[in-house]
Amino acid sequence: MKLRTLSAIGAALLLVGCASTSPQTPFKDVARDVESRSGHKVHWSQAGGDDKQAEQAIDSLLDRDLTADAAVQVALLGSPALRARLEELAISQADLVQAGLLKNPVFSIGRTAWEQEHIAPNLFVTVEQDFLDLLTMPLRKRVAATELEAVKLDVGDHVLEIAAQVREAFYAAQAAEQVAAMRRLVDDASKTSAELARRQHEAGNMSDLNLNTELALSAQSALERKRADGEAIVAREKLNKLMGTWGPRTRWKTATRLPELPREEVSLERLEAVAIEHRLDVGAARRNVQAMGYALSLAKTTRWTGTVNVAVEAGRLRPDPDIGIPRRRFSFGPSVALEIPLFDQRQAQIAKLEAHKRQAENELQALAIDVRADVRSASARVVTARGVVEEYGKTIVPLRENIVRFSQEQYDAMLLGVYQLIQAKQNEYEAYREYIEALRDYWIARSDLERAVGRRLGGAAAPETHDPKATVAPPAAHQH
Repeated sequence: MKLRTLSAIGAALLLVGCASTSPQTPFKDVARDVESRSGHKVHWSQAGGDDKQAEQAIDSLLDRDLTADAAVQVALLGSPALRARLEELAISQADLVQAGLLKNPVFSIGRTAWEQEHIAPNLFVTVEQDFLDLLTMPLRKRVAATELEAVKLDVGDHVLEIAAQVREAFYAAQAAEQVAAMRRLVDDASKTSAELARRQHEAGNMSDLNLNTELALSAQSALERKRADGEAIVAREKLNKLMGTWGPRTRWKTATRLPELPREEVSLERLEAVAIEHRLDVGAARRNVQAMGYALSLAKTTRWTGTVNVAVEAGRLRPDPDIGIPRRRFSFGPSVALEIPLFDQRQAQIAKLEAHKRQAENELQALAIDVRADVRSASARVVTARGVVEEYGKTIVPLRENIVRFSQEQYDAMLLGVYQLIQAKQNEYEAYREYIEALRDYWIARSDLERAVGRRLGGAAAPETHDPKATVAPPAAHQH
């Protein structure tokens, strides 16, 4: 039986010494969770990923018209900020390995001698090991393993957060580019109108008041164009930052238009329960509570034992006939050193861990409340944003298009001036711009809802309906 016990201890010590610090296993768990919830793959060379293959995939995605899904994939393949966060897996994996390691034995050597100078000194050698360190190893490993599980969930949640931020930034950049294109068309129309007004003023067919009114409208339109171009650049650079792209990789082009509304909205029922089940940060908070409980159990287990050092001591006594030692003698025997918990019974450490555990429990409860509120809020935003887009698509934009058509008919019949026609077209383009921004707000709200729920939502995009980039072609001047 003793031989079996010693063999088991030896095998355990051998496994401890061979424990791997590679973060490959925890990363695979994170990558699996992320892909199941977002549909995207995560790359990390420290976990065995192929950097060259990832770089080729990034270039391939950026060479085509960029979509929201492609932008997210670029970020998850190459973002330095993401790689920095993934290093937490390596840190936590190292902590787990450390928890399974025994403290190194302490070796000491000493010499003693009698008071008489002629007597040679004696030599003593001691090897000492903390025995309690071996007994508490399973508890330490349980704490570290639970903390690693929490870190995996927390890192996975951070990856999903980056994906959501990239998706929102993409929709903002795509909408900003559409609005900028719209502003350029409106500005071109305003310049045409202003030039026409100058010619009519020179011919004596326009008053100074009407001329200055047209010039002011043209200047305002040029200003709006510059502002829209600047906002498009800012939105584009925000997306570059989130994707981790720089240099030649910033020359990507987005798909021409934002996707239209899904034909059918996803069911918003039971999303709170789905969020509590699927949110990785909620799972991480649960693991934190467990880890604090295990750490508290470890502290309570060792509060009365303290340290237990077991030692083996060997001594050599040199021969000295004068004192009755005719030949060299050796001594060998064990010793035990116990910490006496007179003053420190780990009461402060236990109180601290109890507070940490209560804190973790309250944080979990608060997070659950926040998650439910976020889901309800995001659901309301999706419903509202969809209603706004539908109102623009079914009512406001068609009305503005009808006004332009009727204005064109009246202009052709010489019942309406050219400037009123151009103003009607400008109002039509403003309606298109507002439609684009409403559509952007919908997709951002939907992305927020997916983030709040903790996974992607279904729903196919509907065919495109309104063309916000129709050519503005002001008619030639006509005298009435």
